[in-house]
Amino acid sequence: MSSELGQGEGQDPGAAPSSDPASPAQDPDGSRGTSGMAFAASSGPPPGAADPGDPWPSPATADADTAEPPSGETHPGSVWTPLPSADPAPSWSAPAAAGAGSAGLASDDTDPGSAWKPSDAAGLGPAWGQPDAGRPGGPQPGAQPPFAPYPYPGQYPGQAQPGYPGGPGGPANAAWPGAAAPRPKVRRGVMLVVTAVVAAVVAGAVTGIVLLLGKGESPTAMAQQSGRAIAPAAGLTLTGNIAGQSASLTVTRSGAVEGTYTQNGYSITRLTIGGDTYLKAPASFWLSQSVPPATAGQAAAGWAKAPASTVLNVGSLTPGRLARTLEHVGSNPSVATTTLGGTKVIKLTDNFVSYFITASAPNRLVRVEGEAGTTSFAFDVTRLSATTVSPAFTVLRTDVRRLRGAVDPAAVVSLLQKVHFHANCGGPTLCTVSNRVSVTDPDSPTIMLKMTVDFSAKNNGPTFATCTDTISVAAGGTAAPACHLGGAVWSHWVNSHSSNFFTWAVAHFEATVNSARDVAAMQSELNQQQGG
Repeated sequence: MSSELGQGEGQDPGAAPSSDPASPAQDPDGSRGTSGMAFAASSGPPPGAADPGDPWPSPATADADTAEPPSGETHPGSVWTPLPSADPAPSWSAPAAAGAGSAGLASDDTDPGSAWKPSDAAGLGPAWGQPDAGRPGGPQPGAQPPFAPYPYPGQYPGQAQPGYPGGPGGPANAAWPGAAAPRPKVRRGVMLVVTAVVAAVVAGAVTGIVLLLGKGESPTAMAQQSGRAIAPAAGLTLTGNIAGQSASLTVTRSGAVEGTYTQNGYSITRLTIGGDTYLKAPASFWLSQSVPPATAGQAAAGWAKAPASTVLNVGSLTPGRLARTLEHVGSNPSVATTTLGGTKVIKLTDNFVSYFITASAPNRLVRVEGEAGTTSFAFDVTRLSATTVSPAFTVLRTDVRRLRGAVDPAAVVSLLQKVHFHANCGGPTLCTVSNRVSVTDPDSPTIMLKMTVDFSAKNNGPTFATCTDTISVAAGGTAAPACHLGGAVWSHWVNSHSSNFFTWAVAHFEATVNSARDVAAMQSELNQQQGG
């Protein structure tokens, strides 16, 4: 960036030249934008559990091929009893079920408290729940009628029988007074069924164990083991590509980076420390990043601080960050099985980054692929010990010593006036010039601003003298650097004229970072990282 002084008044030596006032309307010619870059249901209730006191099935539900006929010695109160005659028709049936089939056979010695009683002259007893002579309506005492497939005679799924336990007229699950408890009877057929079921359950359990053991280690366990293995590493070597172009980087445990890569065909050397990245790259690379030609030339002279948007952020690829990710992938991560270099691996994807982990123990992270912003990357991962990471620290220390005054291409310096000649420029001893500028920088809170002023006898003519000034400027603020041209150089220039003459001054600016103190602090940080 530059600013030019307009024509001054010619005068004899010793006379003060007229100053060219600042032009507030002048457009700063150094403004520019920051650079950009170069992962069959029943309607009723379900059947209840078998009554442990009554293992006999009712005739209505018993299998005709398997139900065993009752013994003649059946105990009174049992649902099985010898038929009173050869007539297979039932002696009793519920009116609700009349015509629909038998509801069961009644016992001749039915308990007096039972709701069952011998038939009257008509052959049918009173309907269930209906009052008869000497019996009020509502709940009736006695045992539950035998052979009913549902809790009460004539009741079907979804019906509630009034006047009996479980219906609207009686308490739920109430026992019937006077009911005779049936004598438990062991059925060989039932026991065979139970035994078969138990055997099937045991066989199923064994099969489940075999299948579980056959599956081996879960992907979550594999990821966790690989995370625990990489956590203590002193650093990592990342070999692969960035945006499809070759890259080889070393990342220390604390996030320092050194290495080389190719971007848009340009070979670049990289150094990262304290979260800031510096590059050594040709001027053509900086021009491709929309850096002005003058600044691109400055940046190509040595190390330059890289705008954050131009480099791949590998902060998530340190041993500690990778370990935390792998140890917290959850119980159901996204996983696929594949091979890598002939080795069977699982490809675990989390937050658009894929981690390749060996499928066989010991499980180790061998590759990582993904995207950082709009830049893709793919790296083979090699763990480094304190010994094998040592050469990387040697390179880092050597490069850090050269970071003092590194160019900051992301800084934008805007001129607020033309070069101002101070009053002392009228004499032959000293000439002071200054300029007022504003500074912005998205990546550096403070920069070192160096102003260089070239003096010439005509516009764009050869320079006969220069002066410089370097000041610290907070990004987003304004500053007025000033420098002096004195001694024999200025005296000779003034005294060489016997009449009016012109003096031109052009200012150039260079935004840099890192003082001597900053470099010393970086060296100390590297020592702590390696020692830690």
